Amino acid sequence: MHYYVSGPHQTSCGCSQIKPAYAAADLLWPLEKYLGYRGKLADAGLISFDAATDEIYIERWFKHHCKGSWKFGKGLMTQICKIESDQLREQVETEFASTDIGMQAMEAQAAEKEGSKPSIANDHSRLASTRLMQRI
Repeated sequence: MHYYVSGPHQTSCGCSQIKPAYAAADLLWPLEKYLGYRGKLADAGLISFDAATDEIYIERWFKHHCKGSWKFGKGLMTQICKIESDQLREQVETEFASTDIGMQAMEAQAAEKEGSKPSIANDHSRLASTRLMQRI
């Protein structure tokens, strides 16, 4: 468990991709021993993993690793989007969305999207489409 939580592969969103043979080599264990302990951690509800993508998520990660600003939260959202496993990505998104930093990051992202839409006032304005205004 310590290897997953604080090892060199861990990310800020609590989900990392670790090939079993690579992890076994890091731990100086036979592959079978590593796979057995990974299974025990999953059975105990400490991790979730997707064997198809070799991704491992530390359960309840955001309960203990959820400090920072909404900007940091947006960075976490970017990391979460890169999770290959659909099952793990949905699990991480759900847990992150239930935190204060997650809610703030999602609100900031929604506000940015809303701000990038043209307003009714300048949608067809000739002034807005001039070269001078396009540079601003």
